[in-house]
Amino acid sequence: GIAPTVVPDVIQKSDSWSIFGQGRYQVTDALKLTAGVRYTDDSRDFWGRRIIPAGSPSTAKPLDNVTKSVGDEQVSWDVSALYEVNDGLNLFARVANGYRGPSIQGRIASADIVTTADSETVMSYEAGFKARLWDGRARLNATAYFYEVSDPQFTAIGGAGNFNQLLNADKGEGYGLEVDGDVYLGAGFSLAGGLAWNHTEIKDKDLQVGVCSALANCTVTDRMVTVGSARLAYIDGNPFPQAPEWTANLTLSYVHPIGDDQELFAATDWVMQKDFNLFLYESVEFMQDTAFEGGLRAGWRDLNRGLEAAVYVRNITDEANILGAIDFNNLTAFVNEPRMYGVELSKRF
Repeated sequence: GIAPTVVPDVIQKSDSWSIFGQGRYQVTDALKLTAGVRYTDDSRDFWGRRIIPAGSPSTAKPLDNVTKSVGDEQVSWDVSALYEVNDGLNLFARVANGYRGPSIQGRIASADIVTTADSETVMSYEAGFKARLWDGRARLNATAYFYEVSDPQFTAIGGAGNFNQLLNADKGEGYGLEVDGDVYLGAGFSLAGGLAWNHTEIKDKDLQVGVCSALANCTVTDRMVTVGSARLAYIDGNPFPQAPEWTANLTLSYVHPIGDDQELFAATDWVMQKDFNLFLYESVEFMQDTAFEGGLRAGWRDLNRGLEAAVYVRNITDEANILGAIDFNNLTAFVNEPRMYGVELSKRF
């Protein structure tokens, strides 16, 4: 029954079309090359207005017929090679050029500015292997990669006010290693897991973003400058936001057949991420250390009839992991769901 103080009315239309093709060439019995090319055309149009109802205490002013349009066309491609060393080992490498179209951000409930971001393009390189071990009882995969993004699109959240702003950095860079695998342990037990190290870095010596307001008063560790009443941070060298440096996962499963294509099963899975920044600027309060979460699921299934009954619990240890934050007038974080448990009955057709 509470009347709104601000009414934003926004229409955004996006059109995208493309044509693409891919081909494969068997160079030798062991070596296979694959290549593809894609042409993409993107366009986006924004229209919006802001209405202030009569009697509203809001200090915002009405806005009418705010329009923005962006568009671009790009050609992207990729080339990859797969080499079969033997029945248990494949080597692979890939070079790819990617593209993301321009964007529009128009939250005009509390801001007058409709921001845009130009297209970003990326060159990526990766190489690795895929292996089958122990007579097929185990698999091991590993990849090393490097990529460079030109004009990466970022969202500056909060800071000077309760709104988001799109921006482009000059360049962005990332590289890392990923390893994953699984093994059948015997007696119905299987173990699977993965580990990844990922380094990301914003490269733009002149790019500045607003930081937490004086009300929030966070401890910024970047080089700062004050322009008028705004406090700005240089973000050159900072990691991408929400990009953990370390991630890991582990799953232990058990299956026990009980006849007539029926079985009992149980599995526990755990995930971890470490060292990630919530925003574009760095501060003591918004840099996260380690977060993890685990789950457990057990039950019965009939493979012939597609029936399954299970009990489960998520976030077993009831962790409060920070997923994001608000910095325009406080130091508020929002977290994952608390411990949750339940029963599932399903039928697959």
